[in-house]
Amino acid sequence: MAAVGAISAVAAGLLNGSWNLPTKPDAPRLVNAALYWEWEQIWLVANILIVIFNTFLVLGVVGAGTLGDVYRGASSGELGSICAFSLLWGFGGVGYGQAIKRVGMALGTSIVMAQIVCIGTVLPLAFSAADMTTQEIVGSVVGVLLACAGFAMSSRAGLLRDAGDEAGGRARGSRASTTTTAAVDVEDPVKGASRSTFVESMAWCVAGGVLSSMLQFSFVFGGGLVDDAEERGVAKEASAMPVWMLCFLFNSVGHVFYASWLLKANDTWRKFRSTPARDWAHGGVMCALIAVAFTAHIHLYGFSASSSGAVFAWPLVMSSTVFTAQVWSLVLGEWTDASLEARVANWASLGLLVAAVAVVALTATL
Repeated sequence: MAAVGAISAVAAGLLNGSWNLPTKPDAPRLVNAALYWEWEQIWLVANILIVIFNTFLVLGVVGAGTLGDVYRGASSGELGSICAFSLLWGFGGVGYGQAIKRVGMALGTSIVMAQIVCIGTVLPLAFSAADMTTQEIVGSVVGVLLACAGFAMSSRAGLLRDAGDEAGGRARGSRASTTTTAAVDVEDPVKGASRSTFVESMAWCVAGGVLSSMLQFSFVFGGGLVDDAEERGVAKEASAMPVWMLCFLFNSVGHVFYASWLLKANDTWRKFRSTPARDWAHGGVMCALIAVAFTAHIHLYGFSASSSGAVFAWPLVMSSTVFTAQVWSLVLGEWTDASLEARVANWASLGLLVAAVAVVALTATL
């Protein structure tokens, strides 16, 4: 069962690193929703569908009656903790997006992911260390350290690549230096927003990392609901579903709020009306794929955490996520014009992430 749990965690990471592909402007046309819609349009529709898909899935597997019994049997403290941490998790996604906007994909991802994997592993480790062997504790710690080293190397690779891109841009056209230093961030989802200070940028990075780790808190503090679901006849593989039901619902609050705010700030609500029916259909299908992949990766993580333990499942999912995102960046040609030093650093980061996954997976299954 532990081996199946490890495989499920890696599969969750593969989906987590892939579900946002339709939002990328350079994605293949077949899976590209950004051809027709702005990011905030995709985000709003996808997050609404995520809640709908997850609700039908949980009700279909667990059943409305059993689900109600589990909630009625839980204490107000348990339910309140799950809802509160899930709400924070949703705003963590907003913080992560702001971090990427301000410090770039490479550095932002590395800072946020390092916090997520450390906080999300240390928490359950503190709760279950007494029941773990020395080998398991050492293996999980080594895996987390390898993952953090991989994130750091990924950051270095991205910074080297971006530095090369900037140098190439200056070499191709150094005219009008005033325009190249204009205080407008072209990656900012809010049109016309200015660059933030370093302190603000780091604050968003910390907020994104800490708040995004709250999903793990929901699972740990919702352990009573998981046990109760099993006692009521729910299969072990689905015992975390009552927790995820609440997590998905309250997580959506932050994302829907942020997407709605961007739609108003950028005046992009009108693009829903002006989009042709054929493009609406394609965009809707892509949002549905996002919703299915996102929903599946959370439930696969829940199965893995129930099978092999949250201490092992969490770093496996996070390392696999960043590894998958890095592979997609290679497939999309984001490293084609990068310097040799940048490409070597990127391959080194992939190697470290693979090592992290291997160490944690072996520790969980031995």
